Amino acid sequence: MNIIFIGGVTFSYEILSSILNAGWNISAVFSYMDSKKNSYSDFANFDELTKKFEFKNIKVNNINDFENIEIIKEIKPDLILVMGWSQLLKKEIISIPRIGIIGSHPTELPKYRGRAPIPWTILKNLKKSALTFFWINDGVDNGDILDQVTFDVNEQDDASTIYQKVIKLGKEMILSDLKKINEDNYSRKKQNPEEFIENWPKRTPEDGKIDWTISGKEIQTLIRATSHPYPGAYTFLNNSKLIIWKADFIKNGNFDSGKILEIKDNFVNIGCKDGYLILKDVSLDEKHLSINKIFNQKDLGKSLG
Repeated sequence: MNIIFIGGVTFSYEILSSILNAGWNISAVFSYMDSKKNSYSDFANFDELTKKFEFKNIKVNNINDFENIEIIKEIKPDLILVMGWSQLLKKEIISIPRIGIIGSHPTELPKYRGRAPIPWTILKNLKKSALTFFWINDGVDNGDILDQVTFDVNEQDDASTIYQKVIKLGKEMILSDLKKINEDNYSRKKQNPEEFIENWPKRTPEDGKIDWTISGKEIQTLIRATSHPYPGAYTFLNNSKLIIWKADFIKNGNFDSGKILEIKDNFVNIGCKDGYLILKDVSLDEKHLSINKIFNQKDLGKSLG
């Protein structure tokens, strides 16, 4: 089976590694140009992987550019895998592969479509999500479902743990599905439009700015939703950007929101209107430092923001 792989992020890299290590042949990979590294917080470089397995890594600005379509036509793929790619494919590409194109979306399609699915899953307080593989058509996340596996989301999960759950599922699913496709034993389940709930909009790094007037629980949820591999929830300390990667919330008492209440070697307590946050993992001006390297006792009583 002649396969092209399109992907540009950590999820893509892990899925591709699994496919290659299982012995499947990949004719070419299309990945993002190195200049796009700052555009994707989970950007991945495929150079070493494609060198090891000896096939082309074609770095592109836009997969739909004429020259890329011509390359795909020349390869004449049976199947195209699109795993972790933000650009929609034009009809010219969709019509090329003999079998079709498989896309991935880490939600329980058709309920939730759109951008930033992992952060939105946390922000919407969902208790369950899924990884869905679907057949790409000229719509948006609305093609027939090939495979879907659900997983639980709990209050301890953050973007990083959900991302890892999705990777683990993706590795298992893709190997099973490739075998079925190769044996012509795969399915196409139409999405039921009546199950659609909402379309999620794009998120930007600026959406991670902490509003200290909201509840402590809401702030903690934002921190969880924007943690690694995403840009992080942020505020300001002494005019420097403070990114909070991990924090616990204690609903106990009423404090001045954003006020530094206590400083210890391994944590800092920050007041909220309905309790306080315990900051456990932070960065200052893009530098990941320990708590005691960022805060000192002179900061007691100061307000973040």
